[in-house]
Amino acid sequence: MEFLPEQFDPWAANYDNDVAAEAGFPFTGYADLLQSMVKVAKPQPNQKVLDLGCGTGNLAAVFSALGCLVWGTDFSSQMIARAHQKYPDLHFSVADVRDPLPADFPEKYDHIVSGYVFHHFTIEEKIKQMARYKQQHLIQGGTIIIGDLMFPSEETMQAIANQYPDSWDDEFYWIMERDLPLMQQAGLVVQFQQISFCAGLIWFGL
Repeated sequence: MEFLPEQFDPWAANYDNDVAAEAGFPFTGYADLLQSMVKVAKPQPNQKVLDLGCGTGNLAAVFSALGCLVWGTDFSSQMIARAHQKYPDLHFSVADVRDPLPADFPEKYDHIVSGYVFHHFTIEEKIKQMARYKQQHLIQGGTIIIGDLMFPSEETMQAIANQYPDSWDDEFYWIMERDLPLMQQAGLVVQFQQISFCAGLIWFGL
C-alpha cells in the first residue's frame, strides 16, 4: 500500500474544515489529541520542535503560540503552501517523513511530534522511523510524541470499521495490543493514552 502527495494535495483547501468538524471516523477527538500532545510535551519557550507531516500547520501553531521554535515538514506541497499562508513566520518545507530532514533544518530538537501520519506505515516502518528520529534528531531529555489513529485491539478496530463503512479506509492503523510489545522489543519504551474511540497518542524520550 503506497500513498502519494498527489492524493493529499487536493485536500489542502478543505482539510481544516474536515478536522474541525470531528464528525465520526477519523477525526473525532482531533482537538483533544493535539492538546494532549502539547500537555505531554510540557513545552518551554525557545525549545525546538519538529512537526513531521505537519499538514496545514495546526499542531505546529500550538507549539509556536507557547513560545517554541517550530519546523514542520509534509510531503504534500499544497499542504505546505496552506501552512505557509496561515503561519508565515514558521518554518515549513516539503519533505517525506522517511527522508532526511531539509538541509536548512536544525539537526536536534527538544520535541519531535507527528499527528495523523504514521498510520500510513507498517509497524516495521513505524518502528524504523521512530528509532531513527530518536537516535539522530532528539536531544538528551527530549520527547517524541505521536498522535494518530490507534485502537486497543483488532476487535475494537473492526467494530469501528463496521460502524463507519463510508469513511473507512484499510490502512496500517495502530493496534496497541500488538504494537506496544513490538516497540518494546525494539528498545522503544513507549507510553500510550487513548483519547477518543479512534485517536490515541504514544510518547517516549531519550
